[in-house]
Amino acid sequence: ALGVLAGIVTIPIGCIAGGLIAMYSGVQINGQPVEFTFALILMNMIPVLIVAVLVALGLKFIPEKMINGFQIFAKFLVALITIGLAAAVVKFLLGWELIPGLDPIFMAPGDKPGEVMRAIEVIGSISCVLLGAYPMVLLLTRWFEKPLMNVGKLLNVNNIAAAGMVATLANNIPMFGMMKQMDTRGKVINCAFAVSAAFALGDHLGFAAANMNAMIFPMIVGKLIGGVTAIGVAMMLVPKDDAAQVKTEAEAQS
Repeated sequence: ALGVLAGIVTIPIGCIAGGLIAMYSGVQINGQPVEFTFALILMNMIPVLIVAVLVALGLKFIPEKMINGFQIFAKFLVALITIGLAAAVVKFLLGWELIPGLDPIFMAPGDKPGEVMRAIEVIGSISCVLLGAYPMVLLLTRWFEKPLMNVGKLLNVNNIAAAGMVATLANNIPMFGMMKQMDTRGKVINCAFAVSAAFALGDHLGFAAANMNAMIFPMIVGKLIGGVTAIGVAMMLVPKDDAAQVKTEAEAQS
């Protein structure tokens, strides 16, 4: 929870960076140039800025209550998503519309292939990326053990945590599977980094390439800047002693 909250704080930084890149890169939609202005970027950032500032103030003055509150919110969110998914499945199988206006998860009459992506298509594309993400993580940890150890030393985390951040760039699900081997500091840093940087070179890259090529570079820059700045916030929140303590306990158990 602490890592996710740290990542939320820096979302505006990444969004503004991506918006500025888009502003100067001549983005077009259907052949027509899109006018990005700094005022437009800031106007769209108002809700995000408000949430980020509130989270930052909460982490500074009431960190324990913020973490507990976020854990409760996370459980509520999981329940809400589960209910929505169940309603979508019931609508598809039985035709009962439990939630009025709920979009179908499969292609519906009138959808044009290649133009409209329904939920199942998005999930399928993510699954295709995951097919290569897990082998990639395994190879990265084997082939680049020394560089990852150097990154780990720089951030004061173990090499598994460093590999987790690399995996996150493709998909954060493999990173979550590696968490049991990470130290406490590494877990927080990985979660913070994943809030913005997850999928930058995987799912989101594929989605941007399929729908709007001109937004690929702004998207990658924005997500990476948001992720890197989130690491800085997480490093300030988690003492270095936590990493050393967990590392010692893991060595003792082995």
